[in-house]
Order: sequence, then C-alpha cells, then structure tokens
Amino acid sequence: MGMKYSEVGFRAFYHNFVAVPIKDNLKEVVEDFPGADKANYILTYGYIDHTEGLTLEVLATSVKHDESFIFGVGNTEKSSKIRIGSVMNDECFYFDDKDEKMYKSYADKIEMLEIYNAGDEVEESRNMHFLDESRNPEYPDDVLVYLVKDGNNPEGCWVRIEGLAEDHIFGTLLNEPEQDFGCHEGDKIPFYVKHNDYKDISLWSNMNQSSRITAEDLEDGRVLEAAIHTFNEARTEKHLLDIMAILRDSYVWVPCNAIMSDADQARLTAKDLKIGEEFTTHDQIRMVPDILQSGDEFFFPVFSNIEAMGEYGNGFSKVQKHFLEALVLAKNNEKDLAGIVINAFSEPYILDKELWNLFDKM
Repeated sequence: MGMKYSEVGFRAFYHNFVAVPIKDNLKEVVEDFPGADKANYILTYGYIDHTEGLTLEVLATSVKHDESFIFGVGNTEKSSKIRIGSVMNDECFYFDDKDEKMYKSYADKIEMLEIYNAGDEVEESRNMHFLDESRNPEYPDDVLVYLVKDGNNPEGCWVRIEGLAEDHIFGTLLNEPEQDFGCHEGDKIPFYVKHNDYKDISLWSNMNQSSRITAEDLEDGRVLEAAIHTFNEARTEKHLLDIMAILRDSYVWVPCNAIMSDADQARLTAKDLKIGEEFTTHDQIRMVPDILQSGDEFFFPVFSNIEAMGEYGNGFSKVQKHFLEALVLAKNNEKDLAGIVINAFSEPYILDKELWNLFDKM
C-alpha cells in the first residue's frame, strides 16, 4: 500500500515494515547490503529515537517490479539508518506482517533497536492521539508548548516529553525562550492540555511561580528518573547539571540494616520469644546504610522510590532522607566510596565522588 509520511504521520511507520525508494541521497546507506547495485527500494523498520526522531533502520535492499517486491538478504554487521526527513514526501510502501514472517527474517536487527526504548511513560504518550496536532512531524516525542506568565505574551517552545503525572505531562525545554519565564533551555517543565471554544487542543505551561515544578512534583521520583534517562541517552554537561539540580531538592530512599546494641542483642538472645511476641529494645536502634560493591569499588545506594529497589529492597529497612542528608552519610561512610549510585537495579546513574562538593556551591 503506497503512502507518504507527510500525509499519514508517524504511526504508519512506527514499528512497521516500510519500503522506501532509493534516491541519490540514499544510495550510500545501502552500499554494504547485498543486491544494492540492482535495488530500487530499501526495506526498513520504523522506530523512534527519543532525541533524533522517527528513524528507519535499513534491513535489506529490495527490487520492486510492478506491484511486487523481492527482498534481499540483510546485513547484521552493518547498521544503516534513514532519518524520516529524507523521505517525508516519497511514496513508500507498508507491509502487513501479521504472520510475523518478516519479523522472524530480520529479528536480530530489529531486536537491537531495543536500546532506543524511552520508557513506558514516553511510550504511552506516543499513543495519545490528542497530542498529534502539537507534535513535531519528524520528532514525535517533541511537542509545541505555549509558555504563559503574567506580564509576558504566550510563547511557543518545543518540549521533549519525558514522563507523565496524574494531571500533567512533563518534559525538557528544547529551546531558550525569548522572554523571561524563569526557565531555560534544558529545564524540566510541566505542561497541560487546554481546549478552546472550538474544541481545538493546545499545550500550555503556566510559568507563574506557583505553577513551577514543586516538591510535590519531585515526591514520587519520576522527574529524577526522567532526568537520568535523558542523561544516559546524551551525556552532556547540561543534562548532568539537570540531575544535580533535581537531586538537590529531592528526597531519596536509603536501604539500611537495623542494628541493635550489644546489650539488646544479648537480651533478645536470652529470651525464648514465640511467634508474634513483641520485643522492646532499651537502646536506640542504629540504621546503617547498605553499601554495594562492584569489583574493587564501593558505592552508596539511594533510590528514587521504593519500587525502584525491586527484590533487593526486601532485605532492608527503607529510610527516606533528603538527598543532601544522604550525601552527608556517604561522605562520612567508613568505606572509601567511589560514588553514590541512584537506582542501581533499573536505570542507574553514578554520581562520582569528585562531584559531591559541587552541591555546596549550588
């Protein structure tokens, strides 16, 4: 079935097999694929790179004759990509793969694309059709958001979706506003859906001080998780500073071992306690943070929320502390720590020891 991306949008290409015509600007991307000298089409598989937009992974060359296609052999050792802007207005062909024969033929190449998974919440946002009018055609995760603030004119800026909250979406501001809204390129901002009298949808972010990201927004840890994901995708200084700014104002969960005094431990040992019987300590119980080891290095673990601990957390008491308190515990730990690891068992980020003192200057 023939179609043009500029007419059908990203969903017809996303996670689908699509053949695109070979033009002069695309000959180079298939030069290492068998049959490139005779091919007139390229078989691709569509996915979304969170930062680079809708992308077509080259699977094989193809020869189109009348209405039939013959597909060549893939090249698992070569990864070639076509950004959707290169074929926006070309007639492309969609292939239904209900029997999954095509998937099985190119499974190795397609499964390699899992590294571009942007997380469940971003994936969920891609299914929100009401956002489509605000999306960048080539970058489906980027939406046009109007910043509003008392004394300023509404100003449209591009925002990259990073996560979902109960009553708003939040994302990364991609360009510097021309007016002073109190936010800057790279900041995380919340935004909301707004309907006008004609039922048209637009996206708005109220930048008056009471509507900026608050402690309540940081409470469930998802803003921190989104910042870590963004940094892991593009390890820039700006993204690092984003994480540090969010950590500075966040509470984290610290896994701890509950340690009784020697006297209380002796009393507990001497008692013949039955199941369900209570024991009251005389001395204060010490909560000692757990330490993780990787090779010869030791790390102080903290987590954005209890769920991020997974099964690991079942063996510990869980203590919530402001990150700056946790930082003091790490600095005073008897081990020679290499860093603080956040969410060690999901999408981790290591705050190296060399960066700890920067929080004193923030």
